[in-house]
Amino acid sequence: MNPHKPLIPAILNALFFFGIIGALLIVMLVLPKKDYSEEENRQLAEMPRLSASAWFSSDFSDGLSEYSREHFALRTGWISLRTNLERLGGHDEVNGVYFADGRLCEAQPPVDYEQVDKTVAAINSFGKKLDGRLSVMIAPTAAQIYADSMPPYSPDQEQRRMINYVYSALDSDIGSIDVYDALYKSRGDYIYYRTDHHWTAYGAYIAYCEYVRRLGYDAVPLDRINIEHASRSFLGSLHSKVLTDEAEPDVIDIYTSDGANVISMKKTDPYGNVSEYDGVFLREHLEDKDKYLTYLGENVPLVEITSDSGGGSLLIIKDSYANCFAPFLTKHFSKVTLVDMRYIMNIEDYVDLSEYSGVLILYNASTFAQDGNLQKLAAE
Repeated sequence: MNPHKPLIPAILNALFFFGIIGALLIVMLVLPKKDYSEEENRQLAEMPRLSASAWFSSDFSDGLSEYSREHFALRTGWISLRTNLERLGGHDEVNGVYFADGRLCEAQPPVDYEQVDKTVAAINSFGKKLDGRLSVMIAPTAAQIYADSMPPYSPDQEQRRMINYVYSALDSDIGSIDVYDALYKSRGDYIYYRTDHHWTAYGAYIAYCEYVRRLGYDAVPLDRINIEHASRSFLGSLHSKVLTDEAEPDVIDIYTSDGANVISMKKTDPYGNVSEYDGVFLREHLEDKDKYLTYLGENVPLVEITSDSGGGSLLIIKDSYANCFAPFLTKHFSKVTLVDMRYIMNIEDYVDLSEYSGVLILYNASTFAQDGNLQKLAAE
């Protein structure tokens, strides 16, 4: 009996394994590299620069590891395979995304109330500059509105409790625009995307009706709005994390009506470059992976929309939930300005607060609870 014979299969298995790894590495090196993943809807890691400091601090090795992981051959196929295997294993949550009755919902971390308190304090400080012109709208996400469809072991959805906490902590001269009940009553309608973390144009319309009613305006009735189903193939940010076909593609709707018309939209990017458009719906993005960009385009520090409505001026301090909300306001305000605090340090470097008859902070609840950028609003 040859004692070395059992080693042969082991050697062959090892050669086969390392051969596959080597082949994949060669494919990764040979295939052209992309800076942006259309399937995952995000920028990919860049090759790290080698330097003495990067080498000794492990920055280079960490960067190389991330680069290799994100440019691995057939990466999107592996993401889809992983999702399918985990779903077959009975998992209702994959890569921070919950599967809830044909809908993808973003996993919500526990609310950090210390962070929330700092944000509320900054808003109250900011409100003192505005003499009662400030309002706050915190929009629940689909994970809260459809909490009863979430898996039983998913974390408790705290958004409703957090929203009430914030509204109760605001100074008395700051308006609270509570849209939770209106959205919950319409939960059977198409108010949130199935594959993306945003609300739909109809969800934004419901919030718009609540907001203008508080201002004393009449919202444009739905029967006077033309709804164009501009695309039926939108696969959004949550789909990009799991690459599954379990959720039906979403519809991008464009709402238009008679009356006031948009004259122009000017966008200022982080480098100070200004681009001008003749409308708020950028249809070229209907051909992109991220079709939500149809509403105002990519996020930038400053967007200025003018219309012939003859109304006053409104400043919206926003996250991306405002992108499909703002077009409705052009029927009531001749100037609607949107500021994204992620890109700026001091809001008064971009706008003159005295020019605006109203100021609205509009954030979704998940972003409000986690993002500290609103704390920049604190008066110095």
